[in-house]
Amino acid sequence: MKYLKTFESNDIHIESLKMNQSEFGITPDEIKYLFTDISDNGWTVNAQSLKKLKELVYDESKNSILNFYLIPYIQVSINKTTPFEQRFNRSEWKETQELKSFTESDEFKEIIEVISLRLNDLGYYINKQVIENKQLNILIYRKTD
Repeated sequence: MKYLKTFESNDIHIESLKMNQSEFGITPDEIKYLFTDISDNGWTVNAQSLKKLKELVYDESKNSILNFYLIPYIQVSINKTTPFEQRFNRSEWKETQELKSFTESDEFKEIIEVISLRLNDLGYYINKQVIENKQLNILIYRKTD
């Protein structure tokens, strides 16, 4: 934890961790466009550019960070928006089950396969897909990182 505290103590803010198009080569809107088939099925798709700490070299004798670097990635979040009238009739468990059944469907697998091929042509790949808090998070990285 002391390494993380040292990293956080540097004046690096969340806004400075966000990247622009020139750093990643593609905008979140262009990534979001690839997921049009999913949004057409009633799912909400959000894409945002972020950076992740890749390597941290800490010198305990000097009590300082020697080297670290951040790699850019795009996080695509997919969730189902529930109309206000139906929010009280739905449980989190039902929403999670609906998301799981959608991600296990052949239609979703086919859409992800097509997106992966398009991303591959652009020099990107899908690193992982994780269901967290009633939403699916897909992490997209550059092949060169």
